[in-house]
Amino acid sequence: MESQTAPGSSQVSRGLILPIIIFLTGFFLYLASAAGAVLAESVALKIALAALSGAFIANLAIIGHDAVHRSFTRIRWLNRIIGTVAFLPALHPYGRWEQHHNRIHHCYTAQIGVDNAFSPMTPEQYRSASRAHRLYYRFMRSLIGQPFFYMIDIWALSMFVPYARRDHGLRVADWRDIAFVYAWLVLSTIGFTLLSWSFKGGFFPGNFWNGALYGVVIPFLVWNVFISFVTIVQHTGPKVRWVMPTGRFSTQEERLNGTVHIVFPGALDWFFHRVMQHLVHHVNPIIPLYHLKDGEAKLIADAEATNVETWTPLYHWRLARDCKLYDPIEDRWCGFPEVVRGFHASSALAD
Repeated sequence: MESQTAPGSSQVSRGLILPIIIFLTGFFLYLASAAGAVLAESVALKIALAALSGAFIANLAIIGHDAVHRSFTRIRWLNRIIGTVAFLPALHPYGRWEQHHNRIHHCYTAQIGVDNAFSPMTPEQYRSASRAHRLYYRFMRSLIGQPFFYMIDIWALSMFVPYARRDHGLRVADWRDIAFVYAWLVLSTIGFTLLSWSFKGGFFPGNFWNGALYGVVIPFLVWNVFISFVTIVQHTGPKVRWVMPTGRFSTQEERLNGTVHIVFPGALDWFFHRVMQHLVHHVNPIIPLYHLKDGEAKLIADAEATNVETWTPLYHWRLARDCKLYDPIEDRWCGFPEVVRGFHASSALAD
């Protein structure tokens, strides 16, 4: 996938000094906000700083995402180091993300049941599913369920305990990456506990819960809400088109039809490294985050991509309301009521 070119890709270069500065700044601000959350006195300030720390985990994970694509810097081994470290606060092993994102999502974009980016069920799949599965699916497609999507459906078994799957196919490098994540979880929890104890004193259990909750748990949960949101809005929407599995890599047309450019406020767009300018990334993943804006603008200007949406709470509500099931035969989204009515009608005719 990385060998494909994008508009203007011949002018794209991967830097060295700029990406290192971006990474080190993001990592420092993550640690500073997490430490501030642990040391703050008021609960409101602690929660606010913990949430900010979660935002910086997302910021770092976007850097890690680029590094796994080998697009962040021009040095391969440096990408490996930066990607490994950048993903640690998100509790993501480098190799498992590479498998999940590069080798599945980018290769089979918008293929129902294969792509892992909030893949919809078809009406037929929904009708044939068990009652428990249908209820679970309906919950995940709701506004209340969406924030839990990534942590439950992706992170738990694909990232954190992938060896729980019988078909895990883990390599030696994967086990090493998983060990790094577990070590980070233990050491960061101990570190924030000791930080709390050093400044606050008192009994150890209270410092442990203070360090673990505000330094690790809340930031991690905020990151999970963010990655669920990003995954959903980038590949679900009224104009998004999904297809049944083809047995081959998705074509450029299929990737563009299954991806959305989300217009975000300028400051947020900058803070999250232009991650919502996603169309050109699916044309050429080698374009680094610090060149995404120019590449995306050219792609849209050349009219090669028209799936552009401005995110608002109302848009997201409509997305959650309308994008329930995808009918590949009629090539459109449909809701649960019409599928259930159609099922009952066909059953009555059969009787």
